[in-house]
Amino acid sequence: MAPEKVEFKRVSSPKAKKTSHYAFLTIEIILNGEPDSDWIECFKNPATFIPDEAHPFKASVVGNRITFTSFRNNVRTNVLWMDKYIQQANEVYKTMDAMYVAEEKSRRKREQAEQEELDRINESLKDL
Repeated sequence: MAPEKVEFKRVSSPKAKKTSHYAFLTIEIILNGEPDSDWIECFKNPATFIPDEAHPFKASVVGNRITFTSFRNNVRTNVLWMDKYIQQANEVYKTMDAMYVAEEKSRRKREQAEQEELDRINESLKDL
């Protein structure tokens, strides 16, 4: 995980592009930064979702762009759901980061205690 976290959000209106099938559109959302693989994993596996064509597992996240396919008549709803999925990913990612920081702090504390114990042992062995 990167040291400085960004809360990702959509920075502009989504863009629709036609597909080879009339009933569908490809929708592109631009984020305010490039998420790392941990955030993408959080995004692709949301806690709550609607089972439809715009589930984040089916979306492509490349750089700062999320691209997904939507039925033409569901575009607005699916974009709003993508915004919710982005927010959910931010929340889970923050929690993961807090756990990572706590684990790292605990690991350093254990290492320091082990080193202090070794120092005491080595000090006691000086007279031998």
